[in-house]
Amino acid sequence: DRARMPVDAQKVVKKCLRKNLSPNLAAFGVEKEKWEEKALRNEERKVVAETILTMEVKKRALMWHLEEIAGNDTHEAYVEREMWDRLAKYRKNQIVVAEEAFTVEETAVALLTLHEAQIQRSNIIAALNRIVPLGSKVLDGDAVRADYPKLDVPGIKTVDVLAKRLSVHDWAAQKLVSQYGVDFYEELLKHLNRKGPISLRVNLVANDGDEFREVTNIVERDEVVTSFKRVPFESEEDSSLAFTVNDAYRISPERDPQWLQGRYEIQDLGSQLIASCCRASKDDRILDFCCGNGGKTLALAAKGAFVTAHDVDQRRIKHLEANAKRAKVSHLITTALDANDLKRNGCYYDSVLVDAPCSSAGAWRRTPSSRWLAKEEDVVIFSKLQLEILLEAASIQLENRNISTTRKTTTMVYATCSIFQEENQDVARAFETSDIFKEMGYEPWPFEKEKEEEQISHGCSAFSHEMQLFPNVHETDGFYICRWKTK
Repeated sequence: DRARMPVDAQKVVKKCLRKNLSPNLAAFGVEKEKWEEKALRNEERKVVAETILTMEVKKRALMWHLEEIAGNDTHEAYVEREMWDRLAKYRKNQIVVAEEAFTVEETAVALLTLHEAQIQRSNIIAALNRIVPLGSKVLDGDAVRADYPKLDVPGIKTVDVLAKRLSVHDWAAQKLVSQYGVDFYEELLKHLNRKGPISLRVNLVANDGDEFREVTNIVERDEVVTSFKRVPFESEEDSSLAFTVNDAYRISPERDPQWLQGRYEIQDLGSQLIASCCRASKDDRILDFCCGNGGKTLALAAKGAFVTAHDVDQRRIKHLEANAKRAKVSHLITTALDANDLKRNGCYYDSVLVDAPCSSAGAWRRTPSSRWLAKEEDVVIFSKLQLEILLEAASIQLENRNISTTRKTTTMVYATCSIFQEENQDVARAFETSDIFKEMGYEPWPFEKEKEEEQISHGCSAFSHEMQLFPNVHETDGFYICRWKTK
C-alpha cells in the first residue's frame, strides 16, 4: 500500500538486482545466457539504483503528472500512449537515437507512471526496449530534464503547486516557503531531489606520507576546490582532510583495503564541519551526547581527544565500536548507553556535542522515503525532545562542574540535519532563555564567517554563533549548527 507505507528504496534495489532484472535483460541488450557469466558492472548498478531512488523522490510529482495524463480515461493503451508522447518524445514509427534516449530521471518518471497505471510488466519492458536504444551509453542523470506540460509553467508559484512539482507534503512546502521565500525554497528542493555527493574524511591516525597521498588520489581534485569554496571550515587542517568524490560508484568501502584499514571515512562535508566546530584538541575530553553511528565521534577522536559517546540505541553503539577499532581510535572512545552514568562522574568536559534526533529534512536526498514518512506533528515532537536533550546535556556538565576542582572554558555545540526553524533556531533560543544556560554561564560562541557567508544566510542564521547549511548553497546536506561557550 504505497499511500500508507512508502517503498523502502534500498530493499527495492536489492530485490531488483536479485530477481527482477535477470529475466528481462533482453530489454537492455544483454543476452540471457550471458547473465550468469557476468556480475553487474558499476554503471549498470548505477542505472538501477538511481532510477529506483528517483522514483521514490519524485513520487508525488509523478502521480500528479499521471492524473493530468489520464484524466477520467483510465484505459491502459491511452495512458501509455500519452505518457510516451509527453515524456519520451516518442513518435510512432521513428527510431529514437542514442542522444535522445531517456535520462535516469525520465526513465524513473516512465516506470513509475506505468506502474501506478497498473500497466502490465511485460508492456513496460517492451516500452523500455523502444525508447532505450540497444548499445546506448549509461543514462545520464545530469542531462536536460523532460519538459512537463502544465507542470513547469513559468509563473505558477503557489505553495500547493510547488509542493506537487517538487514532490513534498503540503505542510512541508508551506513551512519552507514561509521560512525562505518561494524562489529559495524552489532551488533548495530541486537540490534535495537530486542525488547527493559522496564526501570523504582522511583519517590521519591511520595515514602518513605516501599512504595519505594514496587516499587523496581517489578523489576528483577540481570538484574538491569547488566544495571548499562553499563549506566554511574554520580549521585549515580539517578542510585539507575533506574531499568530495565525483562518482560515488567508484567507492566500495567494504571491498576497499584503504577503508578497511581505517585510512578514510565516508562522511558528508556538513557532518565533518559539525565536528570541526567543536575545535577539539589533543587530550581534550568531549561528550558526544547523541552519537548515532559515530561519524563525528571518530572525527573528534582522530584529533587525539578522549570522547565519551552516548546513544540510547545499542545497535548504533556497537556499530561505532566496530568502526572505532577499524579507524584505530578505540582507545580514545568510551561508550555509554545510560545517561545517568555520565552524571556526577567527575568529568567536566571541554566540549559537549549534541547532534540531536530530528526530522532529517536536510538529508531527504539520502533517504528518499523519509520525506513521505514525515508528519507535521513530528517537527513539534522533535523540537520538544531536542530542547530536553540540550537541557540534560547541560545538566550533566553542571553536576560534574560542581564536584570538579577544575575551572575552565567549556563549549556546547548543538546540531541537527533539519531545515525547519522549529527544530533549529527556535530550540536554540529556548535553550538560551533557560535557567541552566544562565547557571552554566554560557554565551554565544561566534563563527569566523566571511562576509560572503553572512550574505547567504537567507534569514536563517541571523546570529553570528549559528549557521544553516544548504545543499543548493554549500553542497552539503541541510545541517544547522549553533554553539556557545562559558564565560
